Amino acid sequence: MCQRCGALIKAIDAYLAKADDDLSETLDDAGFVKPKKTVKDAAALEDELAEALERETKYFRAKAKKVVDLEAFAKEWPEVIEGDNADEQLAKLFVDDFKKNIPSLAAGYVKKIDPQLTVKTITARTTAWASEWGETLGRLMKLETHKEIEQLLTDTLKDGKGIAEFTQALIDGGIRSERYRARAAALTETLRAHSVAQQEALIQNPAVEKKEWVHTGAYRNTPRENHEAMNGVIVPKDEPFVLEGADGVTYYPMYPRDSNLPPGESVNCHCIHRGIVNADVLGLPLEERKRLQQAAIDEDDGEWEKELDARNKAKAGIEE
Repeated sequence: MCQRCGALIKAIDAYLAKADDDLSETLDDAGFVKPKKTVKDAAALEDELAEALERETKYFRAKAKKVVDLEAFAKEWPEVIEGDNADEQLAKLFVDDFKKNIPSLAAGYVKKIDPQLTVKTITARTTAWASEWGETLGRLMKLETHKEIEQLLTDTLKDGKGIAEFTQALIDGGIRSERYRARAAALTETLRAHSVAQQEALIQNPAVEKKEWVHTGAYRNTPRENHEAMNGVIVPKDEPFVLEGADGVTYYPMYPRDSNLPPGESVNCHCIHRGIVNADVLGLPLEERKRLQQAAIDEDDGEWEKELDARNKAKAGIEE
């Protein structure tokens, strides 16, 4: 890497490090549990994602250097992308991160309401989500890379430039693009894990009957008006919110940053949801609250099994 590029990256990293301090305070004020650890975990995931994306860029550069001209590379493009396994690497990073952090986050959210309760197991629904969404993220990020390179390939051919210019453009564009993509994904998915863990905590906590959407303001981004309008909306804890999207589409998220929301409604969203407590249940003996907690887990696992069975039958074309 050139000396000038290295200095630029150090300067940007210094700025981002200061922003991390601000983010930790913002998360704490907004009611996120373990704010300092959250920022640290997001930074660690960012580094791993950036390394995977950088390896992917190197793969394409190496493939481009092996052909005689850009037209030949364009013809080989379907075979080139076939050999790109970045989705598998990225998926593993996300899945491992979710499975490592969600249980401890769920425990933190449970204790915010009931300090005597612990989280000993995670529902089958949440466990399945970690695997499914992690794999989806890997595919989406690989597809994003392919689209960017295809556009670069098209533009370079249109301008009448050759393979050398195309390869150099890959190098120039990769100085910071992988890092910024990794940072956006890491922060979004780390906060999404908080939402999943919070929902897990609400399901397990027998003292919680309803949940409330809370708009927490902006962190270096302009608040979404439709998210501000959601502030204070209360629904039963096992039912979705109704969110009118900025695109005019009505969505039904279980929590902010639900993976069923489009990127425009989840990326850089810092909203949270919290439980509405039934004081009578919270006043029950600890052993009874533990029994109700396990009953809630068993009930949710049973509902998830039914949903999964219905989903599999639908895929197989089997009608109920």
